[in-house]
Amino acid sequence: MLSILIPVYNWDVRSLVAELHKQATNLGIAFEILLLDDASTDERIKEFNQELKLLDNVTLRALPSNAGRAVSRNLLARAAKYKHLLFMDCDSEPVDGKFLERYIPFCQQNPVVVYGGIQYKKIKVKPAYKLRWTYGIVCEERPAKERRKQPNSQFHTFNFLISKDLFMSIQFNEMLKHYGHEDTLFGIELTKKGITVQHIDNPLYHLDINDNQQYIQKTRYGVENLRILLNQYEDKPLLTKEIRLLKYYHVLEKTKMVWVGSMFYHTFNQLMLKNFNGSHPNLTLFNLYKLSYLSSLKFQKEAL
Repeated sequence: MLSILIPVYNWDVRSLVAELHKQATNLGIAFEILLLDDASTDERIKEFNQELKLLDNVTLRALPSNAGRAVSRNLLARAAKYKHLLFMDCDSEPVDGKFLERYIPFCQQNPVVVYGGIQYKKIKVKPAYKLRWTYGIVCEERPAKERRKQPNSQFHTFNFLISKDLFMSIQFNEMLKHYGHEDTLFGIELTKKGITVQHIDNPLYHLDINDNQQYIQKTRYGVENLRILLNQYEDKPLLTKEIRLLKYYHVLEKTKMVWVGSMFYHTFNQLMLKNFNGSHPNLTLFNLYKLSYLSSLKFQKEAL
């Protein structure tokens, strides 16, 4: 009935898998939990996760070298034996004991794709982690009612159910090697197929909050992926329509002002980074940082 697919990288997933295993067993459904370690470097965590091989219906495999988010998820889908796939990130935790139960009615539909949402624990966060936590609370933690207003652009890979046939007809685009926008592109491909993402309130907690430096670097990777898409994706108008950052970038291109964005980045980069590392990171400024960095990439000698 259900294949639960979890790519793993340097994260102890024993608690997560134990909870999912308990919920699935209590529901009395046919299930499997497939774990794919994407060449984790933490030997201690890898040893901990080996314990999961003792659980029924749980399979743990490891890749010899790091393949990235898109490749690892595609490999998991190909290995799955059931008709519906439930993807989740390893650094997650069900909010309550009915997480799987809320997805089960949708396993009667085909094709189907359902996004459950993301939630952050309301805790005191140190300034060194404030940027990622603030962005998550303001930009990602949205109820289903709000997400349904733009269903496909509000899709994320963190926590979603999809019929296997539908997934295999799209898959994650493997030209994106680094973090960022593989979920955006997947949502666009769903739109092209005439598939609308369904949204429900069934969030997972996101546990691993990157520090400011890590998140800024991931953000840069995401912007670089956008540059790759601008150069290589065949349907640029649809790309621009679905990705807000590209809408603003398109305005700069039309008005021949991309050089202004690039100059802004090179002039104010350090001042922006100072704000992002403070106690009150400004998300409007953070969006401007992304736009100006994207503008600067146009003038790099080596095209991305």
